[in-house]
Amino acid sequence: MSLVANMRLNWGACMPWLSRLASLSVVVVLVGLMPDIAGIDPSQAILRARAGAQQLMTAEALQAIRADLQLDRSATERLWDWLVLAAQGDLGVSWVDGSPVMQSVQSTAKTSLFLMACALTMTLVFCLISVLFTIHRWQQNKLDNQHNSLSSVLVSLPEYVIASLLILVFAIWLGWLPPYGWTSTQNLWLPTLALALPASGLFSRLLNDSLIRVLDEPWVITWLSANISKFQILRFALWRALSNLIPQLAMIVIGLTGGAVAVEQIFSIPGIGRLILGAAKSQDLPLLQGGLLVLLAFSILISSVSIMIQRALLGHSATSGKLISSHSTFRFTQSRIKRNASLTIFTLLIGCAGWALIRDPYLIQFPRLASPSLAAPFGADAVGRDLLARVGGGMFSTMKMGILATFLSLVIGLLLGFVTRYSQGLIEITKAVPYIVAGLLVAGLTGMNPNSALIAIVLVSWAPLAAHCSSLVLEAKAQPYTHLAPVWGTSRLRVLRYYLLPYVLPPLIRHALLRLPVITLSLTSLSFIGLGAKPPEPEWGLLIAENLPYIERSAIGVIAPIAGLVMLSVAINLLFDD
Repeated sequence: MSLVANMRLNWGACMPWLSRLASLSVVVVLVGLMPDIAGIDPSQAILRARAGAQQLMTAEALQAIRADLQLDRSATERLWDWLVLAAQGDLGVSWVDGSPVMQSVQSTAKTSLFLMACALTMTLVFCLISVLFTIHRWQQNKLDNQHNSLSSVLVSLPEYVIASLLILVFAIWLGWLPPYGWTSTQNLWLPTLALALPASGLFSRLLNDSLIRVLDEPWVITWLSANISKFQILRFALWRALSNLIPQLAMIVIGLTGGAVAVEQIFSIPGIGRLILGAAKSQDLPLLQGGLLVLLAFSILISSVSIMIQRALLGHSATSGKLISSHSTFRFTQSRIKRNASLTIFTLLIGCAGWALIRDPYLIQFPRLASPSLAAPFGADAVGRDLLARVGGGMFSTMKMGILATFLSLVIGLLLGFVTRYSQGLIEITKAVPYIVAGLLVAGLTGMNPNSALIAIVLVSWAPLAAHCSSLVLEAKAQPYTHLAPVWGTSRLRVLRYYLLPYVLPPLIRHALLRLPVITLSLTSLSFIGLGAKPPEPEWGLLIAENLPYIERSAIGVIAPIAGLVMLSVAINLLFDD
């Protein structure tokens, strides 16, 4: 029996690493076979990248590209050669400029890692300030009156929107910092803020929710009654609150590195995210494979370290069934003020959308960039279309797709979060792929399918939820009643129904609601690369893209859809903010 038990234990320890290896192999192979799966000829994109958009696509020029890169060989042969060289530490040369891939990846990875370190430092500083405020409210017995509207606003805005607003305020209006480039320390502040603000909003919200739940546990009253110092109580409470969020912090670190594609693109930073995006657009497969391989390896490393740290924090209590904590509930807020504020915001948004339904979002009827007036309360865009009609008209379609993507991400995250022994590698690999790159890969594999944007966002949005679910499951299984339930003869189905799901679902649903706005804008932002809605559809992501070049003359075209998403995020979080 001991031999069988040891074999099962060893097999269980090996499964996460087998999952990582399998997931890594699948991504690398899919990228290598992308042109053949999609049935496209990469020589056209490569010729355009080499010679510019004005280059004539003659048969002779295309054949020269195919002969130079040996594209006439089968994809399997090319992929095998690449894998053999990669195993020897050689990632090949770029199809576009002939430079060594390893050299390009190393130089850009250093830039991205430095930017990530600066953004992570700023994120932790912001989180510390937020936690200190929560501790202050606890000491004053006012935790019940605390809400998290600021964190909701920060999380509702993706990095590229925050980057655009920071350029508008600090570079254009105030002139304090340069908007682009990577030459001095002044160029560091805006991209660091653009990455740190949404990351700190997410992590501070999760950490504060976890800390508030811990401070509401019975042992706190017992310790206070025993005259144990508040400092000792807070130290242990923070340890408990952090223990199930370490994988989430790892996901944030991974996202700050590989998910900074938009920020690197906007600020012209020579990072690995921008390198991968350019390689995907130009069909430079060796560069794309090499960059993704480095990002995925970094993701596996960070995630593995975070799991070890989490298990070290939980210690023996994770397996002995001695971790005592209370699970949170999911319900509407009991505060009348919060309910009324949420209802007011929803009424304003629905009223704006209803008003827009009686207006034409496609008709050119005003002067270009007309100022707000009675005839056009939001003014007109660069073509002369009514901005109120376009902002309100795009609300329902935008939110419908966002809610669908968030729901699918929650379901997938919940299912795979319960089986992380088999899905751990998939979680880590998925999180390391930037959503813009995922959109390009999906477009390359499926063509310009109308649902490509939805598929791409769901493919990368479930991973943080799965990582959070995995941590909650680990904590739930360490509770005494869950640990002893099989001894009492309780079936696995009843343990899942009455012990695990009530512990996992409330915080996981709140996490999904927190991500709803950013998933929605990320979904619409894929319109930048030709996925999702196409002009002249009045979708919020398209509105931001269309009006961003004219933000100095008419900022409302950019601010209105952003404000709508922020208001929606605040309304949702106020509704469940207990």
